[in-house]
Amino acid sequence: MSTTQLITKIRTLLSDNIATWVDTFTYENSAIFTLSEPNVVSVSDVSVNDTSSGVSYTYSSSSNKVTLGSSASVGDTIHITYTYYPNYSDTELKNYFQAALVHLSVNSYGDISYDSSSDEFYPDLEGGEENLIAIIAATLIDPGNRTIRLPDITISVPNDLPTNQKITRYIASFKHGSGGSNTGIFAIV
Repeated sequence: MSTTQLITKIRTLLSDNIATWVDTFTYENSAIFTLSEPNVVSVSDVSVNDTSSGVSYTYSSSSNKVTLGSSASVGDTIHITYTYYPNYSDTELKNYFQAALVHLSVNSYGDISYDSSSDEFYPDLEGGEENLIAIIAATLIDPGNRTIRLPDITISVPNDLPTNQKITRYIASFKHGSGGSNTGIFAIV
């Protein structure tokens, strides 16, 4: 199971939808431009004075900077179009799903481990387990979210429960109700 699928599910639960943005710069003396938004997915276009044809550039995700490879003159207008996630980086979401694995272990679900060097789970996750981990991660990020929906699971909880109790109930209902199958509706009252 790919962590990309799990991250996509967590983003869906949190409504962290991809957005498009354009940064505009005036060229002075440096061909390096820092993008204004974090969590950039990709740079789709760089234009100099509204011309993108023939403009070469590189993007560094570690620095969140675009380096213009084409020549530009002082005063030229540089437009950089890119997509990004407004709220969370993949690294942040990976940290949250690793925290979700701890909650599964503490609640006697079993020991599922994540190897960041190979980007793999051991043992492999079943579809329902993937959804459970996504729900726990989303709850850790946004504990006030009352209703969480995925295609095969809906969970509603009262707002007055502490986060750890919500998670304990999710896991208990999962073990009791669907038992890891890909279907089920959880109703936690």
